[in-house]
Amino acid sequence: MQLKIVTPAGRRKYLELLRHYVLGSPEVAEWQLWDNCRNEEDRAYLHALAASDPRCRLKQLPGADGGWGVIGEFFRFCDDPDALYLRLDDDIVFLEPGFFPKFIARANEERGKALWFSPLVINNAICTWLLKFFSRVLIDGPVTCQAMCPYSWAYPALPEALHPVFIEAVRNRRLDDFRVADHEVRLSRFSINAYGFFGADRVSLGERFIAPDGNEEEWLSAVLPAMVGRPGRIFGGLIAAHFSFYTQERDLLLTDILEDYYRLAGLAPPARERPRARSAWRRLLAREKMRGRVPPPRYRVGLREGADPVAAPGSPAT
Repeated sequence: MQLKIVTPAGRRKYLELLRHYVLGSPEVAEWQLWDNCRNEEDRAYLHALAASDPRCRLKQLPGADGGWGVIGEFFRFCDDPDALYLRLDDDIVFLEPGFFPKFIARANEERGKALWFSPLVINNAICTWLLKFFSRVLIDGPVTCQAMCPYSWAYPALPEALHPVFIEAVRNRRLDDFRVADHEVRLSRFSINAYGFFGADRVSLGERFIAPDGNEEEWLSAVLPAMVGRPGRIFGGLIAAHFSFYTQERDLLLTDILEDYYRLAGLAPPARERPRARSAWRRLLAREKMRGRVPPPRYRVGLREGADPVAAPGSPAT
């Protein structure tokens, strides 16, 4: 069995970091780069990246211009029944040491039980909920167990507070503070920032694997698992970090968080153009239009000292 990574790409400022993790791992047999670029500069970089390593495969579809509606169609390229596939967002900015062999081992353990697998993802709303209640991470602020949480997903405040604490924890060898027990996901949407599945399942399900309405995240994380009677599974002891959702990206790019993730990987941060900060008035208008007058949340994040948090009832140990 081969591990094949697939990535809807691509934004150069993130991909230069992700390539460090993906192409630096001998366990990765193939990296499919799904050309969903928003501009020609990123597309030129993506072509250069694809030519830089024989394991890279550039995949293109007509009409792919950075939107979400076409991403589900790219799963047609996941047609190897002997492969384990892992879809990684192009802005995955951290994978823990030994991530890929650990992921392969855990997926093989759960094969035939769960339809899809995810690590615990830093800056993923449902994973944030798990962190708040079942880890050694203290999160003071509103968090709901929804993929599109009106607080932790809809605003940049949570990742602005969480990312620096996570980065410092990795530097101080406290990554274990973020681990939780495994959890199943049933009848619930899950943000598929890191979404693993077996090629044999993709092939056997055929057209059923492809979202009929273009909403691949809702289909792959919630609808299809319910149809086939196999849930998703979060590997709570395996950790990745996701930079931002579109609701958060502009604000996070005004910080040095991305550069700190490059330094955490031992890489020199690339030069990049930072977005202009919106005026307070424009920021307020945009957020009220998008979120319907939900007040902006505030967060304080830290690490718990002393006794371990209580494990979820019935959850296996990690």
